[in-house]
Amino acid sequence: MKTTTFLLAAFLFPAFTSMSAQEATDPEIMNIAGKSIPKSEFEYIYHKNLRQQVEKTPLDEYVTLFCNYKLKVAEAEAQGIDTTKQFRDEYKGYCEQLVKPYLVEAGAEEQLAKEAYDRLLEEVEASHILFEVPSTATAAEKQAIYEKAVSVREQALNGADFAELARRYSDDPSAEQNGGCLGYFTAFQMVYPFEKAAYETPVGEISLPVETRFGYHLIKVSGRRKTRAVQVAHIMLKVSQDTPEKEQMDKEKKIKNLYAKLLKGADFDELVRTNSEDTYTAESGGVLPFLQTGQFVKSFEDAAFALDSIGEISAPVRTQFGWHILKLIDEETPGSYEDLHEGIVRNMARDERADAGRKQFFEHLKADKGFAWNETTLSDLEKVNGDSLLENVQKMEQPLFVFAETAYPASGLANYLKSGETGTLSSLRKAVEAYSVDVMTEYAANELCQTNPEIKNLLQEYRDGMLLFEVSDKEVWQKTPLDTKGLKKFFKKNKKQYAWSEPRYKGYVISSDSAERTKTVKERLSQKTSLSADKMIQNLYREYNDSIRHIAIAYGIYRQGENPTVDYAAFGIGTSDSTAVSSGLNAICGKILMQPESYEDVKGFVMSDYQNYLEKEWIKKLRKKYPITIHEDVLATVKSEE
Repeated sequence: MKTTTFLLAAFLFPAFTSMSAQEATDPEIMNIAGKSIPKSEFEYIYHKNLRQQVEKTPLDEYVTLFCNYKLKVAEAEAQGIDTTKQFRDEYKGYCEQLVKPYLVEAGAEEQLAKEAYDRLLEEVEASHILFEVPSTATAAEKQAIYEKAVSVREQALNGADFAELARRYSDDPSAEQNGGCLGYFTAFQMVYPFEKAAYETPVGEISLPVETRFGYHLIKVSGRRKTRAVQVAHIMLKVSQDTPEKEQMDKEKKIKNLYAKLLKGADFDELVRTNSEDTYTAESGGVLPFLQTGQFVKSFEDAAFALDSIGEISAPVRTQFGWHILKLIDEETPGSYEDLHEGIVRNMARDERADAGRKQFFEHLKADKGFAWNETTLSDLEKVNGDSLLENVQKMEQPLFVFAETAYPASGLANYLKSGETGTLSSLRKAVEAYSVDVMTEYAANELCQTNPEIKNLLQEYRDGMLLFEVSDKEVWQKTPLDTKGLKKFFKKNKKQYAWSEPRYKGYVISSDSAERTKTVKERLSQKTSLSADKMIQNLYREYNDSIRHIAIAYGIYRQGENPTVDYAAFGIGTSDSTAVSSGLNAICGKILMQPESYEDVKGFVMSDYQNYLEKEWIKKLRKKYPITIHEDVLATVKSEE
């Protein structure tokens, strides 16, 4: 593997097709332009084509087609098409998409889904202190922020009040009001690293600094409870923030009296109807919709979720809306894993779990293949970061990292640094990450192609198909419409095969809302000019059509029966447009042709045939240029069907 530059899977297959270990089980079936074609590759494409055909191509005919195909690919490689940035980028993108599903830790998604389900069964109550890490922070600055978080944690462990520390140190703006308290939450309600740390921290303890995309967090877990949705009924006495103090005291006294009556056996529904000031629920026994964590104010939720048995009644609870007495009516717990699996997977696709399986794969690959960063080089890169980074990187041959016993130099970063974005540390770190991941992806893709023939053949087919398209476009398709001299010569030589069995009308068909205007337009079109028919029509349209369309003009070659005006005015048949023609509103300007005058009169047919002609001539040249060897004994073992 080269250590100076890197592009994913740019040369996967030339190495594969000559591997001696495969020769016994996958013999060479042919050699084209010096490249060995294994039997497996030929069979793969042959059988794939057979499945797509109604009339099956005989093997001997297909061999000819396959050789022509490979000759074109060889010519594309000889022209260096496979080395262009456009080709490499497109091919790299396809490789990544094709191998991506295989570069995931086996069973990772199912493991994460089960982990998420287990967490959905339990809610965690936690507080946090956020230490924000700016995207522009250097490694040293980031380390300093981490150490600050560790220092604050030490204060908390030594007895300092966590809420007060949150108000003093947290970069979360809400900490000033809530002391960092986040209440209860469950899976998928926090970013995954935060969720993971919270569930892994015992109640009453404080985590080590946890990194998320927001920065570092200290997480203190204060409670756990089983996940459920509860339905409660309530008696409510409204008390707003500006209620006079005497009235507030009266409401508090009243709610306590109601609670005392309930303790003595009073009917809850009756007290709701006669006392609750929640007019929306009073007539229905105060019953509220099912409540889940995070849907209402904390004090109300805490009281509701503290009720354990159906019919249990809470002590009076104060919220910013007033006083409440709650009664547990019903509860729901999460469904089975099978019931929730589809929703869990859907939620996983929207958070950091979506890439967790891939990250696990690369972490294990790093461990297996001895991946190691060169910290000195990383530090040097951060020091030279700025407008001159790209220029400096191109000269840096010291290793950036080692993987699979190969050192990869910092100069390889040049392919990943985007012009205009090299002055920020975030862009540098993205480039470093992309570089290392691409190296590991290439390694894994190579191993995958050696163990998975289908992937190998798919990549080979896609690569050859790209080259075939590009070289054919260059040698045949682009040349055909531009080679007017060749088209004229080809038409003249093969004129008989384009003969018409009946005459055609060639020219303009005009219609207008005025006979005088039609006449004028016809005269203008009759004049000799260097302008093309399309240009003439455009000019007349601009002149005569403003907000109202006054004229319509079409140019073409017409057979009888294709246009009513042409039929009547040129061929003297039909009656549907006779009035419009005789009144001068419709007219033609052209002539009757017995046979095509030039290749342009039958342009589509001539171009198609000329393209086929150029293709055949090109194949003749390629067969002279490149040698072809076919091993008939191996070819004889190819089955016509899988």
